Amino acid sequence: MACFLLATPVRAKTPRVAAGSATGSCLAGLPQGLTPAGGPFYDAHLWRWLESRHDRIGRIEVRIVNVFNRSRAGQDTWYARVADFIHAKTEPSVIRDALLFKSGQTVVARTIYETERNLRALPFVRAVRIEPESCLHHVVEVAVIEKDAWTLKLDYQFTHVGGASEIRYKALDTDIFGTGKTLSVSWQKTLQRTETDYVYEDPALFGSRWTGFLSDGTFSDGYQREITLARPFYRDQDPWSLAVSGLSQKENLDLYLDGVLVESVPNLLNTASVTYGHLISFSGDTGERFYLGWSRHTTTYETPIAEEPGPLLPLDLFSRRMVGPTLGWQLFQDRYRSFENIRLIDRVEDYNLGWNVMGTLGIDPSWLGSLGDSLTFDLDMSVGSRLFGHDLLLASGVWQVRRQSGQWQNESGQLGATYYNQDLPEETWVLHTAYAFTVRPDPLSLLYIGGIQGLRGYPNYFRLGTRMWTATLEDRVVTPITLFHSFVLGFVAYTDCAQIEELAPVHWSRIYQDVGGGLRIGNLRSAYGQVYYLTMAFPLVHAPGVPAAQFIVGDIVHF
Repeated sequence: MACFLLATPVRAKTPRVAAGSATGSCLAGLPQGLTPAGGPFYDAHLWRWLESRHDRIGRIEVRIVNVFNRSRAGQDTWYARVADFIHAKTEPSVIRDALLFKSGQTVVARTIYETERNLRALPFVRAVRIEPESCLHHVVEVAVIEKDAWTLKLDYQFTHVGGASEIRYKALDTDIFGTGKTLSVSWQKTLQRTETDYVYEDPALFGSRWTGFLSDGTFSDGYQREITLARPFYRDQDPWSLAVSGLSQKENLDLYLDGVLVESVPNLLNTASVTYGHLISFSGDTGERFYLGWSRHTTTYETPIAEEPGPLLPLDLFSRRMVGPTLGWQLFQDRYRSFENIRLIDRVEDYNLGWNVMGTLGIDPSWLGSLGDSLTFDLDMSVGSRLFGHDLLLASGVWQVRRQSGQWQNESGQLGATYYNQDLPEETWVLHTAYAFTVRPDPLSLLYIGGIQGLRGYPNYFRLGTRMWTATLEDRVVTPITLFHSFVLGFVAYTDCAQIEELAPVHWSRIYQDVGGGLRIGNLRSAYGQVYYLTMAFPLVHAPGVPAAQFIVGDIVHF
């Protein structure tokens, strides 16, 4: 059956923002047309104009707004008062440590927007705005207004997709005691295993630009321990970055056919790496970076375990040890723009409308301890564009391959594109397509189509193979209905289709397609699960073992 996709244009929504509080002195002499009627004075046009005047930054005031703004009509409710009482507001020093500018510096509009973007990426930040409040004698008084998200999570989470359920109990706070640090303890039963995890994450170690991450997990089939210390590129023009990381993981790699577990491969993975990044150049909105690193990667496979009667899958189970230097080059463009109701609901979202290309070469000779000489190549690229005004196109591609023992191994690639159209108010049409392939794959690189992989009317891990394509068309509608000042009610209708080149024997499967619809709910307050799906999906191409309908619950769509 052919996959049928109907694209219908719709109209974009301008992100809602509150007007700023800049005084008239900031706007004196502002060129006509740059004052946004009813819009925010923190608008990029105004910051660029202040930059052109060579204004300097004066006093910086950081204001923290609690989870509920109880000064607004209707929000001063008992549950809002309880939530604000329990929630530990973020300390202003946490936000101040993340600022990329300071008093006395000349206004740079790009730096203002980079700071906003970095702050919005923090898990405890619901919204942020940086505004000029007054401009006297070319000195700009700046207000940084941050709105907290609800960060304490003591919950039971249930997700159901593809005929299977996941359960999680979790205690998590991404802003513990208002410090901006994350601490979590969780137990969960996933499709593959049960897990107990402990995680600590610090986005600003001791108030510095360094970040830290530490996790320890115990699985029913193994464990995972990870540590990372990094000094990232926070700005386009930061001169350097450094990252040190280590991972030790033991688990069973589960392989499925028709949604049924048929084989488990116990494996042990250990990695350690250090990578230094250096800015080569930056001009206009385009820059280049060079990376130099060292890595050690070992993978050990044990004897596969048959979970169902029948022959084992034809897999290349070769243990590997690769040790050596890595070289990387990056071309990046900073053309970020802010949108709303793209992937989330009623939140500002930042997407880059420029190119980002990253290439990496790994050299692992045997004389450094590798099991045989090997080379690895990785290429990662992404680009965004606005085609007709009220839309957004995001595309990405990944390719990697390993040359070892005189053979090309584990070659894999992915191409994906997502088109968003917002020509109609409160409505977003989404067309998402993807293609992936793998040649002589490692077991972890095998591909699936199924419920949790985006084919929502079918079981999880429904078909296994080495080449696949998928396509999804969604119509997302956001209503003005808000429940408890916390949840925005929306609706969604969709169709998914996919095809895969299967193993043993090698052949292309049928084109599977489903249709579905239901509720799409946006969480306005929490730092977690920002969009929930509550839908039914119906397969249009039937196959043995496929139910007549699938009930979809959870935060499962990420485009």
